[in-house]
Amino acid sequence: MSIRHVDTRHWDRDEFIRAWEAGDFNGRVELIEGEVWPVVTGGRHDWIFDIAALLSRPGVRVKPGFLPSGESLPVPDCWVRRYAQPVAPLSRKLSTWDPADVLLVVEVSDENVAQDLEIKSRIYGRAGWPVYWVVTPTVVYEHTEPFDQGYRNRVEYLPGQMLPLRYASTEVSIDDVIAPIP
Repeated sequence: MSIRHVDTRHWDRDEFIRAWEAGDFNGRVELIEGEVWPVVTGGRHDWIFDIAALLSRPGVRVKPGFLPSGESLPVPDCWVRRYAQPVAPLSRKLSTWDPADVLLVVEVSDENVAQDLEIKSRIYGRAGWPVYWVVTPTVVYEHTEPFDQGYRNRVEYLPGQMLPLRYASTEVSIDDVIAPIP
């Protein structure tokens, strides 16, 4: 990731949004606790389309892109929300959402597993998103019971197991989530 201007300061959400909308970043980036991080794509991240298809249900939208979470602007691989109106606009392209309307947040993770399990789980839990998955090549970590420091509960689901799709009162196979069939 490179920025047109060199700047090592702590970014606030509004500064980042202005710079992002002005095209000041080369490549996809996200704002994580005041730092601008590159968004990793390609490889296993291409499977998100298959995962998104597994998550699709009547009455919900599976979304890519920014999910404003407090002062951070992470870019999960996808997130599921009810058909609902945003709480408030942040800019022309970004809005905030009620935690009751964001049903699931998903990160596909290879080299960033520690960041996704620690930093992003803290951000998503603090925002109140009820369920957060970190999908790795061998396990899915499901986080539930958000609170201001992250999530109170984390369960590991292994190949051969079923993962609850809580908003739909059903389950999906871990094998379909960690290695979707092309």
